[in-house]
Amino acid sequence: MEIELTRIEFEADVYDVRKAVAAVLHGPDLYDPNDRENNGRVPNFEIVMGKSSAGHIHNGKAVLRVGSKLGHRLIKWNRESEDNNIVVKGSRLKVFDLFKAVPLDVKQTLEKGLYIDPEQDRLRSQIEEQTRLVRLKIAKVQFGVWYKPSNSRGQRRAFSVEYERNFMSDSAAYIHLAYEHKLIHIDIGQRETEGIIYTICVKFSNIRELGICYDELRQAFIEFDLHTPPNYERENSNSLTPDGIERNGKTRDRISSIDAAHARIAPYAHHLRILLADPDDLPKFERICHIAQCEPRPIRIPHVDAHAMGFFSDREIAQVQRWIKTTDWKIAFQIEAYLRSGLLTTHDLLVTLQGPIEQAIHHYGAEAPEFLRLFSVALKMRNADEEPGELFARTRSNHANIRPLRLAPGHISCHHVIVTPSKVLLEGPYTTQSNRVIRHYQCHDPSLVERFIRVEFRDEDRLAYRWDGDVDGTWFLKQRVGGILRDGFEIGGRAFEFLAYSTSALRNHVVWFVSPFRDPVVGYVTSEKIRASLGDFSQLLRMPSKYAARIAQAFTATDPSTKIRRDQWEEQDDLGNHTNGVGTISPELADMIWEARCGTSRKVREHRVKPSAYQFRFLGYKGVVVVDHRLQGIRMRLRKSQHKFPVHDVEEAEFEIARSFDYPNPVHLNRPVVMALEDRGVDKETFIALQERAKAPIYLSSDSLEHFSQLLTRYNLGGKFCLTFILGKLIKLGLDFKEGVNKKAIESAFFERLLSFSMNHSLREVKFKARIPVPYSYQLVGVADEGQAYIEEGIANKNDVYTLEPGRIYGAFFRGFTVVLPYIDDNIQVCVQNSAYEQPIYLKGTCVISRSPVMHPGDVQRVYAVGEPPEDKICFFRGLKNVVVLPAVGERSLASCLAGGDLDGDMYDIYYGNPGLIPKVQATPADENFSLPWTLDEERGDATVEDICDLIVDYMNNDVMGLLADRHLLIADQSKDGVFDERCITLAKLCSQAIDCARDGNPVDIHNIPKPLIRLKPDWHNSEVTGARQQDHYVSERALGYLFRNIRLFDSDKPVEGLPTEFPETIAPLKDPISQVLAPLIQRTLDSDTDADGPDPGAEGDDGHVEQLHAHYVREMRYICVTHTLVDAPDVRLKEEEVVLGTILADCVQPRRRSDRTYRMKLHSEGLVNDIRGQIIQSKEALTEDQLRSGLLRAWKVWAWAQHQRDREFIESFSLIALGLMFDYLQRLGGFPQA
Repeated sequence: MEIELTRIEFEADVYDVRKAVAAVLHGPDLYDPNDRENNGRVPNFEIVMGKSSAGHIHNGKAVLRVGSKLGHRLIKWNRESEDNNIVVKGSRLKVFDLFKAVPLDVKQTLEKGLYIDPEQDRLRSQIEEQTRLVRLKIAKVQFGVWYKPSNSRGQRRAFSVEYERNFMSDSAAYIHLAYEHKLIHIDIGQRETEGIIYTICVKFSNIRELGICYDELRQAFIEFDLHTPPNYERENSNSLTPDGIERNGKTRDRISSIDAAHARIAPYAHHLRILLADPDDLPKFERICHIAQCEPRPIRIPHVDAHAMGFFSDREIAQVQRWIKTTDWKIAFQIEAYLRSGLLTTHDLLVTLQGPIEQAIHHYGAEAPEFLRLFSVALKMRNADEEPGELFARTRSNHANIRPLRLAPGHISCHHVIVTPSKVLLEGPYTTQSNRVIRHYQCHDPSLVERFIRVEFRDEDRLAYRWDGDVDGTWFLKQRVGGILRDGFEIGGRAFEFLAYSTSALRNHVVWFVSPFRDPVVGYVTSEKIRASLGDFSQLLRMPSKYAARIAQAFTATDPSTKIRRDQWEEQDDLGNHTNGVGTISPELADMIWEARCGTSRKVREHRVKPSAYQFRFLGYKGVVVVDHRLQGIRMRLRKSQHKFPVHDVEEAEFEIARSFDYPNPVHLNRPVVMALEDRGVDKETFIALQERAKAPIYLSSDSLEHFSQLLTRYNLGGKFCLTFILGKLIKLGLDFKEGVNKKAIESAFFERLLSFSMNHSLREVKFKARIPVPYSYQLVGVADEGQAYIEEGIANKNDVYTLEPGRIYGAFFRGFTVVLPYIDDNIQVCVQNSAYEQPIYLKGTCVISRSPVMHPGDVQRVYAVGEPPEDKICFFRGLKNVVVLPAVGERSLASCLAGGDLDGDMYDIYYGNPGLIPKVQATPADENFSLPWTLDEERGDATVEDICDLIVDYMNNDVMGLLADRHLLIADQSKDGVFDERCITLAKLCSQAIDCARDGNPVDIHNIPKPLIRLKPDWHNSEVTGARQQDHYVSERALGYLFRNIRLFDSDKPVEGLPTEFPETIAPLKDPISQVLAPLIQRTLDSDTDADGPDPGAEGDDGHVEQLHAHYVREMRYICVTHTLVDAPDVRLKEEEVVLGTILADCVQPRRRSDRTYRMKLHSEGLVNDIRGQIIQSKEALTEDQLRSGLLRAWKVWAWAQHQRDREFIESFSLIALGLMFDYLQRLGGFPQA
């Protein structure tokens, strides 16, 4: 209802009125905290001040909008006593019922939205108003690069003006701050006369240094030293796109440059310099930056010399291109990468380095590209005062002998191209997992691998494209992304054209390009020829999305296993929708696949459990196969639901493994699950208790190496360096962090730094993601109970087969309260086994099952685990391990009830042994999504590669999955109905549509995305956002808020409390605790007669070999540390501890970006570690006892050499590889003492 408030003092503002009204509405007379309708929240309301015609900020009146029940109580309370008043600045207000209903949208916000303290709102509004009023006129805008003049001393640098535009006589430009979006805007143009405004948008977080200064003429300059180029936008006053198309609601477009002259230099020069029209405006700019909390703050700097050097003129660029086209393409790629990454200018290349580079090419021969790749690392790590020529000479002297990384089977060394709005950046080559297509041509000629290149499309900050609400990215993506996809590009004189993508890569906006080549077997190969060779897609040519998705199957990253003949496999019918994506294989075929899998991997797999299921690609089939013990010989039965397209005239094909399920994954809570379970009746105390249980081992990990090892296992850290295995052996040898009974202190600063980084990583996971381990619970791949197939095929009588029974789940939700109806749990079967040395565990009893992403309240369901099957009946799933078996009967599959899942590789979370997590409020699953794929009109003809390109552009423009998930959580936190709010239900449906977009081509209309109820965000949303401001957030009373505030982070660079911070620097080599306990073991194992220092470290020649090995390791580690960062900046690099642990601790606002970079870093480091291990002992076959002894001695020599070289770069992680090998060989040789 609406209530009029009168007699408001003119000096009082809306915030004073809100504060006074809140004191009454939230006071003891009107607010009952125990009223269930309030859900523990104080009531919300809205104040609308009356407009004044006399120049005041209001007319002395206001309208109070509040819930009818509370509003009537307020009026009654006001009339009951003269003492019952709303008092604003000493004035008692009059209260009148206006007998008017509140607008529907306002009503919904007031009913469900969270009340926000007016003082917090006042502060934010004041800052916004102050920043809005400051617009400073600009005289000149300059783009250029920083460089070191040849005649300068020290680190003083100058600015090369590559582009300049003067606004004193032409057009106009202004600089101002956008507080809400944390941006500095430079607007170019006059809306009244030109109709178009171009904007340079500089994010606060993109500024490395913001300098302000006066020159000798007292001209005022603002110098922007930026990490990456700013964003560029174009605003048209008539709402037309740049190509003249009418649209609604959008006025701004992303663009790649502000004009034609800027477009020529934008790919190379992005640093910004502003000359203000009025020198007196410089202090104003400095002040408004402080008010708007711009970080970094402006600093006063000495005047910077600026000259138009013309480094990136058309003439200079063309001269570089002419030169590199005369070189080998892999060399040209590296040289062009220097230029495009801003590491060198054309002057550096043509004048300073052309001769030295050509000499290096002659000297290194086939390894020249590898040397030039490593030189890029040196450029990123160089000191500011070091000349490029000096650096090149030093790099050559430090890399006399180099070799490329030796790759494991199934991996390739791949070049990468990153396309941003204004640049084309080059990376690599580095390790990437291969696929069927590349392996096919690689077998014909290994050099053809370089013809395939990975291309990713990113925003300037290397994150996925995201637009502000009034920015339209459609035209820009069509021009920039669509143009490159359709027309291709040229790198180093070689033309590349779009080939295809894999479905998982498309989610990261990554695709494959290929340069046409001549294959020694099949002749001239183009992208079109490759796509046509993959299968028969004639039935899909009317549906571009399905056509592209089927092609994508061939580009899934897979490992080869074994070949299967046509007479060894067959197709079978599905069991309704219960077997969607899953087939069966015989035990013998499963053994063959596992043997092949183990043979191609250098990892030790003896302790792993032989998988019961594999995710695969085979001809035109995809999905999962599970072992069926009734199948004899080499047999495979695939389902019709797994058949995606026909492949003709193939009698034998490779069975490709996308994933093998040889161990159970642990289950972790996450933010969506916590929100859903809380609204389903789970107490927040349950989550806090689990968090406390998760915190304890993190903090206790400093107590002992055993606790540290458990922490690494729990958070999947250090696996590529076998860190958990190493810690286990150190514990067995009596070492620990501290001295104790039968314990000797390890005295290793490196291990303590690893501990500190691990603790920080773990706490961040718990705090920012609510990623809380759930004990006794498992994440497993889903498969179907094939017992029903036994019955339908007549193999066994129904009474003789033990199958999972169907179940029913009932639930209803009514506005304001919930009703719990009785139901029967679905049956599932779960058997897990962590290693071959442990006994299998059968889960039995009530548990909870879910599948990410959890958006709909019904995506979490209660089920019953049946335990070990009875011995007296035939049972399909007897003996299956590390899978969850779902029932194959009923009207609807259980998988489809869990966020629209199926059985083609989806992973399911089983929450077991935690009764507090069982929902008290039931919810029916979301309806199944049966959207039809986008189909071309008949007159349009068949789909072409251009349609696939358009599909990719549409997908990127509508890739809103992250936005939907974030918005869902925000509204659930702000609404008293939580995830049951109709906006959240709408978002859940849109999320399902977004997930299927790549497959069916039906994008989400972003105009239909519900908006948050209030503009402030909950405090837990203040995750890793740079420069987060307190006034932008409110304290959330939901479980996520309590979990967020319950974790305090610490600096991982600081020593761990309670552990020694100083270690003896005078310990002689091999006198450290690890060497001292290790040497006697090796002596006994090798029957060595050497002294107590262990076996003889070796002759001088051996030292030379180890030194070369270490030099190779350092080169690749440097590349890993500078390449796989979250920010593309020369001064940003990973630390050795991050690489060892397999984590990146830098802040990042997009989890997908961190996940992708971490995956690449781990893949790259795994290849390096395997390469070093392979150099220590070179054997692909099973090692004999003599080879193990020889390998043990070699590993000891590497360790001993490293202990003599403790000041070397990356020596600690290098030593770790040798230590892991020694422990491995000692274990195989029985060298450890018996317990």
